[in-house]
Amino acid sequence: MIKYFNLPVTGLKPVLVNASEALFINQTSTTETFINYNGSSASTDSIKLTHAVDATGVAMQNFLIEELQNMLSSSYTNVAPLLAPPMAVGIIQLA
Repeated sequence: MIKYFNLPVTGLKPVLVNASEALFINQTSTTETFINYNGSSASTDSIKLTHAVDATGVAMQNFLIEELQNMLSSSYTNVAPLLAPPMAVGIIQLA
């Protein structure tokens, strides 16, 4: 069963992002976090989340990793729970 991150986006309806196929999640700055789907460095398929400033530099990354672990270990009937990230997400885009 495919699981999805159901992420609220400021000023928009929540966006579904594939969680089951994610290979790694990397917060590259205090305002950007990437969900990567292809492991090859030359052609990584990624989704970039632009979010409010995270002073720790890892809170969004840690949140998404924890939610991924929770989703993959939960019942197949809850495939896209609405998440409450630690900071507001403003933009979700292909990277």
